[in-house]
Amino acid sequence: MLGFFVATLACSGLTLEEQKAQILDNKIHFEGLTVQAFLDTWGKPAYTHRERMQFYTLDDGNSMPRFRVPMGEAPQGWSMGIISEDSTFFGYPDRGELLGFAEGRLVYREQVPAAEIHSVGKMWAREDLFKTRLETPVPVTPAK
Repeated sequence: MLGFFVATLACSGLTLEEQKAQILDNKIHFEGLTVQAFLDTWGKPAYTHRERMQFYTLDDGNSMPRFRVPMGEAPQGWSMGIISEDSTFFGYPDRGELLGFAEGRLVYREQVPAAEIHSVGKMWAREDLFKTRLETPVPVTPAK
């Protein structure tokens, strides 16, 4: 637990400019890079999705979101840990990148063909059509 805390502190110390430089150099690591760094560097993604998601933590530092794992199976390299957070996902078909963020930090990266990213984007759009008001994020209004 202490090792995780120290690693998180070390990663969280990166400035936005340092994060953007790492993304440009394709030095993409987990938990040190933020949503804003990717938006500033790669621009607006073709697909964006937000929901509370469970991630399987993997031995290599990546985390796999539940929707990328077949029902009843565990992902290869699962370290037996689970993260459950309000999450943001980006799909960049032109780059072949699916990204997932928990608490604003990168926890999931998967490089897949553009067609697969379009398929995931369509799945997200279908899910959004059938969300109840309870599942829809409440917009934050500033205090007066």
